[in-house]
Amino acid sequence: MTIHTTGSLIDTLRTFRLISAEQYKELFTQIHSKGGDPRPLAKQLVQRGWLTVYQINQLFAGRGKELVVGAYRVVDRLGQGGLSNVYKARHVELDHVVALKVIRPEVLANPEGRRQFLQEVDAMTRLDHPNIVQFCDADHHDDTCYFAMEYIDGIDLGKHVKLSGPLSVRRASEYIRQAATGLQHAHERNLVHRDIKPGNLFVSVARRSSSAHKGRGAAARYAHHRITILDWGLAALRSSRTIDEVPAIDDLAKGLMGTADYLSPEQARNASAVDIRGDIYSLGCSLYYLLTGQPPFPSGTLMQKILQHQEAQPKPIESFRGDVPAGFSAVLDRLLAKNAEERYQTPAAAALALLPFARMATTKASAQSSAALKTSLPTKAKDHTPLPARLAGQPERKPTASDTACA
Repeated sequence: MTIHTTGSLIDTLRTFRLISAEQYKELFTQIHSKGGDPRPLAKQLVQRGWLTVYQINQLFAGRGKELVVGAYRVVDRLGQGGLSNVYKARHVELDHVVALKVIRPEVLANPEGRRQFLQEVDAMTRLDHPNIVQFCDADHHDDTCYFAMEYIDGIDLGKHVKLSGPLSVRRASEYIRQAATGLQHAHERNLVHRDIKPGNLFVSVARRSSSAHKGRGAAARYAHHRITILDWGLAALRSSRTIDEVPAIDDLAKGLMGTADYLSPEQARNASAVDIRGDIYSLGCSLYYLLTGQPPFPSGTLMQKILQHQEAQPKPIESFRGDVPAGFSAVLDRLLAKNAEERYQTPAAAALALLPFARMATTKASAQSSAALKTSLPTKAKDHTPLPARLAGQPERKPTASDTACA
């Protein structure tokens, strides 16, 4: 639908239900001429907070239909992956905000793409933990499928370090400890994430009343930074096959599953047989990044990085900073052990090992760094709709108490 006049803009807003009935009524009574230039009205809608710049741009480009995804209206674009686009969206009837992952039609035409989509939905419906992004809803619309999840108003740790520099040992330990706690929940449900990295760990700050912090200082505020594990697209149930079933070294880069900078040695050899200890190694690589600003092996080709994870030792973090507390390097070394048997065997054990460093006294520098992180409390959706069984080709079932809901 092309927008040339104020009237055509108003009609488009009504057609796609981009504003509420009350807003439409108010808008309609204020417009004296429907034949004028639509741009002043568009600017006014953005200033009022009724529409976003992204929505206006899509409308004027004739792509208003792309803002409609089932019961959701796209508010903004958050990112793009190999299989999907991720948007900030709002449910028309329930008026809650979610992150909407829309799988591209050409991907769904591929059996492997559809399988991975259903695999991610299945993984998320099994999980319900404060440190794991919460699943809300899934359905199909026109020629694509989508699922909605908790919208987190924050920043991923990869971007955070790029913007603000390496974190204090205390903050980095607390963030990875929280991620390990979330992974323990997944582990108890027999799930392996297989793509743990700073970019998949989001930090947000919960709003608390000032009275709750009275007399407790920066340490209390710091404790309310929440880490959320995102992107379960590569997650899988733990295989019964063993890690020893490996291909030849020349085939390691073929069908690589995960991100090379944070990939455990055994996952590079056989991603289908990796267990939770592969995620623990990736946590160690992520911790190394948070403290140094770079992954353990930052240079080289894909194959060279894979081989370095297999054989080389990363540069000691003491060569990057002089504030490493006694005993910390031993914990990091164990997280990064080449042999899975020599690592912490569960995420809970890794979280317990990091706890003393996460609870160290706050220094002035770390307090200032903590104050610099000014993100907002994640907006949690409220939707009790279970996963539509038709997406997975399963017969309909009645909702149970175990169904994950956004609250």
